[in-house]
Amino acid sequence: MTFFRKATSWLPQLNSQVWILAAGRFLSGIGTGFTLFYAPIFFVNQVGLSATQVGIGLGSASISGVVGRILGGSFADSQFWGRRRTLLLSAAVSAVASLVLAISNNFHIFVVGNLLMGMGIGLYWPATEAVVADLTQGEQRNEAYALTRLADNLGMGIGIVLGGVLIGTTGAYRELFVLDAISFVVFFGVVYAAIAETYKPGERQQQAFSSWATALRDRSLLIFCLVNIIFTTYISQTQSTMPLYFSNFLRIEESGKGFS
Repeated sequence: MTFFRKATSWLPQLNSQVWILAAGRFLSGIGTGFTLFYAPIFFVNQVGLSATQVGIGLGSASISGVVGRILGGSFADSQFWGRRRTLLLSAAVSAVASLVLAISNNFHIFVVGNLLMGMGIGLYWPATEAVVADLTQGEQRNEAYALTRLADNLGMGIGIVLGGVLIGTTGAYRELFVLDAISFVVFFGVVYAAIAETYKPGERQQQAFSSWATALRDRSLLIFCLVNIIFTTYISQTQSTMPLYFSNFLRIEESGKGFS
């Protein structure tokens, strides 16, 4: 035990629930990585949708994601839902969305799957960030956010690599969506079993509309939102357009084909 403490003394001294949440986010990130870069390639090359249809489908996830984030923020601050129930709802919706995408064979089902996925992800972010804030204070909070974001990105990176290996050896695209659904079910189990409700209502409870009105009058927050829109526009291009471009439209001189 003494050796273990010395070996881990350099790690941030955080609430155990933060570490558990980071582990759950890592596993969920692996599942997301399985499908993130390969969905556009699969639905264009294998299912037969046009690049425009795939773009519309992926864009619909962003639209429902806006709705999901508004609901997720309100749910996370409500006494009935709170952070924990919102995270559980997010994981359940995302798992269903992955299964819908796994069976998608036309544009309409593809859009439904993306709408559900956007809603699930939208519900997820306000609640998970609020849990981290609830469980930490001061500089510890910075370390906790760094840890959970690191877990997200490590999981996603590993998932992308493993997804590429699986596709390269088996060509089984649809199985990636099933694995993604399993990762959300695992995340649901982690939250259900190990994360307690962290929301503590204050003495003065604002109504939902009043809270949103206060936020929308905050000039600094609105500027921050604008900057986030600019950055996420770039990120959405790297996650949707870039994979399809390097696979279908780039031509390597030696082979005359794009990257595998």
